[in-house]
Amino acid sequence: MSLNKDLTYIFDIKCKNGKNFHLTSSSVSHRIDNIYYVPNSGLNLISGQFNESAHNQVHIKGIFEQDGIEKGDNLAGALVKISYWDLENFVHFISYFCTQYTSKDLEFEILCESEVFKYDQSLLQMFSKTCRANFGDSRCKISIEKYAIKTEVADFVGNVLSCILQGFDNGYFKNGTLLAVGPEDNKYEFKILSHRGNNIEVDLDTEFDFTNHKLITLVPGCDKNYRTCCYSFNNAVNFRGEPVIPDSNIIEN
Repeated sequence: MSLNKDLTYIFDIKCKNGKNFHLTSSSVSHRIDNIYYVPNSGLNLISGQFNESAHNQVHIKGIFEQDGIEKGDNLAGALVKISYWDLENFVHFISYFCTQYTSKDLEFEILCESEVFKYDQSLLQMFSKTCRANFGDSRCKISIEKYAIKTEVADFVGNVLSCILQGFDNGYFKNGTLLAVGPEDNKYEFKILSHRGNNIEVDLDTEFDFTNHKLITLVPGCDKNYRTCCYSFNNAVNFRGEPVIPDSNIIEN
């Protein structure tokens, strides 16, 4: 919807760091309840969106200006209260939160939304198709040692190792961990990038010689999907998610 451009808007902005701004869309200052509202930064209400679901928002533009909003100010998360004059009365319009603050060379833009966006974020945390537990923690209850296997490195080229593996599906160890122990009990740990057949690809920052580290331990990873929890680890009873929620009902940021 378009906003009334003929109204004088009054802005009370309370930032998360405690800094406050008292500004107006007018070209002159106004004194209201012993507070001076100044025209600095030239705030302008561009548009507003209001619907029955209360997912409301307003869009504000302004310029960086001394004694107004300056380049170093951060309005993200600020409470923005907007009022206006309707010829005779001073009327409270909305009190929204700044959910998006875009700083440009000489100007800025603010997207303010109603408090409903907070509820959306809470729902996002409450419902998830993927597991909220971490592999092996007290909520997952998996014993990682039970699924870790010891094997030998038959050969290696760069960061790809050929190991002696039998009975494991491709990708079983992906995102897991490879542990290597040297002759003097020096221990090394590498993230597993991929697993196909007998080949294990690991993340190496520098070249590593596995010649003296033939005996390794492979620990599988978990992608937090229900299918993995159920078929790879037989742990569906401890899955901390809601896998049957339809995709169309998932709330996204």
